Amino acid sequence: PSDARDATNIIERVGPRLQHANSAVVLSAVKVILRYMAVVDSESDQAFQLRKQLAPPLVSLLNSELEEITYVALRNINLIVQAEPRVLESDVKVFFCKYNAPLYVKLEKLEIMIRLVSEKNVDQVLLEFKEYAQEVDVDFVRRSVRAIGRCAIKLERAAQRCINVLLELIQTKINYVVQEAIIVTKDIFRRYPQ
Repeated sequence: PSDARDATNIIERVGPRLQHANSAVVLSAVKVILRYMAVVDSESDQAFQLRKQLAPPLVSLLNSELEEITYVALRNINLIVQAEPRVLESDVKVFFCKYNAPLYVKLEKLEIMIRLVSEKNVDQVLLEFKEYAQEVDVDFVRRSVRAIGRCAIKLERAAQRCINVLLELIQTKINYVVQEAIIVTKDIFRRYPQ
């Protein structure tokens, strides 16, 4: 598009494709809208409305019965959140893991939650990570403990709360949880020596 008006016209024409039954069509429409949103002023009311409009179709992609489609949607959502985190900033709960989900889906959801964590939702996310750290799968537990540390490094104001959660996990005396929690705590102290 040559200007914001052209971009807006194209976005309006692509908008109905966000409701399509085919997930590939939805993802392509999201991609076009995100690309053309760069032409529209990113702080305008219109950009705010567009970000608000993109969240429901992306969230609905996660409701697929096939875990493989869910995984592909999560990978794409991860890329979208890297480019435009404000699209899903209020939908972090959608990415909470189900106990029976495959490991590859859980790990992708962890990554997205780390990207979406903010001052508003950090307590909620930390509670979820703490719960994951008490599951059976050792690899997922280790990644969950590391996720707590990444939250602390990302949000300085939440670092103390993250340390408190890690200390609680150390109290469990589960060998691999204690090991990972100590390593993560060391990394947090390196980042914030005070």
